Amino acid sequence: MTRRAPQAIAEPLPQPGAPRAADDWGSHVRTTAQESLRYTRFVTVMKRGLFIAALLVLAAVLGYAMQPRPQNTIAITMQNQFGASELAMEKPHLTGIDNDGNPYLVTADKAIQDPKNTNHARLFNIDADLTEKKQGNWLSLTAPTGSLQADTHKLKLNGPIGAFSDDGYEFHTMTADVDLSSGIVRGSRMIVGQGPLGNMRADRFWLNRVKRLVFFNGNVRMTIYPAAMKKHDSAAKTGATPKTGTPKTGMKGKKK
Repeated sequence: MTRRAPQAIAEPLPQPGAPRAADDWGSHVRTTAQESLRYTRFVTVMKRGLFIAALLVLAAVLGYAMQPRPQNTIAITMQNQFGASELAMEKPHLTGIDNDGNPYLVTADKAIQDPKNTNHARLFNIDADLTEKKQGNWLSLTAPTGSLQADTHKLKLNGPIGAFSDDGYEFHTMTADVDLSSGIVRGSRMIVGQGPLGNMRADRFWLNRVKRLVFFNGNVRMTIYPAAMKKHDSAAKTGATPKTGTPKTGMKGKKK
């Protein structure tokens, strides 16, 4: 009996490059289109979001810049801190603005903070510069020792004290109380001074650096240089600006 081999049924192979079924291609196209649409929407939203964020940042910067700055402030820059039992600073720089917006700067070689009152500090080798911003007038004070009350903006100087002004006047005394907020300097000890128009002495004084007023009280003695005063008066009449100014004074005492 003869056996027959099983017959294999051959099916034709797909030709290279044959097109896909129509349903598969349409599904791929729809997926790609949806992804593109979502990406386009994402890009659009991000562009608008970044633009709005930039506007908000700009508005915040402008708002901060237009805010009025607080006055009567004192900023302390501490360069070195040392000491275990007390807080001390080397080369402190104290800056602030008075009630009229005029800047002041107080520097010292050393400051030691009061452990019982953090707003109070003792200063050594002090330089205080008080400036009037409109006309650029300034007053410089120097003292070997003093103290600062930061919360009340009061500076007390212990002498010998030297005071120097931009118009060539120089004063010396032993104690002075400086109100950094108002720009007023007071002294209850003898004061001597000299300048382009003469020299003087008094038992007490009161000075307003913004209004350029100086009051002397008690045994006032003043010597005025006639030639310098005549030159100053002539310059004032002609409208010329004299090289040296004259602070307004109020005196109680005698004048030579």
